[in-house]
Amino acid sequence: MALGLDTVKMHVLILTQSFIIKGVINVPTNMRFSDALNKFMKDRSFLAITDAEIQPINAAMEIQKVDFILISRERVIGISPLE
Repeated sequence: MALGLDTVKMHVLILTQSFIIKGVINVPTNMRFSDALNKFMKDRSFLAITDAEIQPINAAMEIQKVDFILISRERVIGISPLE
C-alpha cells in the first residue's frame, strides 16, 4: 500500500498448491476486495499476511501460526475474503 493510504484489516483465506492460509491483509478503506487486489496490489510480487494460520494440504503436518508472512502472488491459486 502507498504510504498515507487509509486501510482496514480484512480476514482472508488463501489457497496455494501446498497450503491453506488464513490471515489478515490490509486493503484501502471503502474499496471492494477485488478492486484492492487488482488495482493496488497488482504490481507487488508478494502479499503481506499478518496473524497467519498455515495449514498444509498434507494433513500429516501440523498447523503453524506466524505473526507475519509474505506469500508470492505466483503461488496463489485462490484468495477469498472471510467476512
